[in-house]
Amino acid sequence: MNNILKYLLNYRRNIRYDQNMIDENMIEAITSDDLARGYRRSVDSACFSCLRCDARFEEGRVYASAGGFSTAERAAKEHSAEAHGDLFEEILDSGRGVTGIPDAMAEVLRLLHKGKSDREIAAALGGKSPSTVRNQRRALRKRESEAKILLALMETLDASGKYVGRFVAYPAAMPMQDDRAIVTEEEAAAIEKKYLLADGCLLRIPRKEKEKLVVLRRIAERFEAGMLYGQREVDQILLKADADYAALRRYLIDYRFLEREPDGSAYWVAGMKPEQK
Repeated sequence: MNNILKYLLNYRRNIRYDQNMIDENMIEAITSDDLARGYRRSVDSACFSCLRCDARFEEGRVYASAGGFSTAERAAKEHSAEAHGDLFEEILDSGRGVTGIPDAMAEVLRLLHKGKSDREIAAALGGKSPSTVRNQRRALRKRESEAKILLALMETLDASGKYVGRFVAYPAAMPMQDDRAIVTEEEAAAIEKKYLLADGCLLRIPRKEKEKLVVLRRIAERFEAGMLYGQREVDQILLKADADYAALRRYLIDYRFLEREPDGSAYWVAGMKPEQK
C-alpha cells in the first residue's frame, strides 16, 4: 500500500523510502492543500487519489455514498475520513520532529480542533489563564504567516534553478546528527562512486563516519519499507553487497537504518514497521 502521507511525514523526519515504491516527482507536486484534505487531484485531472492508500476516484464517475451518490472529489473526501480517520490528528501525532510545533502549542491546536474555547483550553492545560491561550493562538497565526512567506521564497528559489546542493536524508533516530550527517547529494554521489561498484557491491566498508553513513544509506535502500524480514533474508540481501554481511547488519541497526525485534526474529526499515493484522 503506497501511503503517500506516511512517506511525507517520515521524509520530514529524514527517513528515506525505497525509490521504487513512490514516485518522488509526485511527492514534489503535493501541495499544502492536498495535505490538509488527505487526497490530491492527478496532474491530468483525471482522478482524485487518497494520500493514505491506493484508492482512486475517477472524474466523471458517480460513486455511492451514505447520502446517496457523490462526485469523485466528494467520494475521495468521504473515503479519507471514513477509512482512515482524523487527518489533523494523524499529522499532529507525528510530533515536533515532523511538524516543528512545540508540544505545548500542539496541544492548543489539538484542543482548538475539538472546538474548545480559550477558557476550556486554559483549564485543560492545568489552570493556565485564557490570555495565555490567546497569546498561543496569536503565535500560531504568526507561524502561519511566516510559513507562507518561506514557502513562497523557496518556490521562487527552486524556480530560478539556482538552488543546488540538496541534502541527503537520514533517519531522525540516527545517533549522530552533526556535521557527519550533513552531506549534499553531489557529495554522496562522489562517495558512492568511491566505495560502490556499478553492480552495488562494496569495495570496502568506509572508516570515516561521514562516508560510512552515505554507503549504509544506499545499502538500506535494498530493503522495502513496510516489509518484515527474517535475519536469514537480511543476511542474504547484504551478502550481495559484501562478504562481511554481519558487520553491515550491525551497522544498519546501530545507525537506525533498520530496526528489529529484541530477539532478532524480524527486521524492517526504520520507522516503517508494517501494521500487524
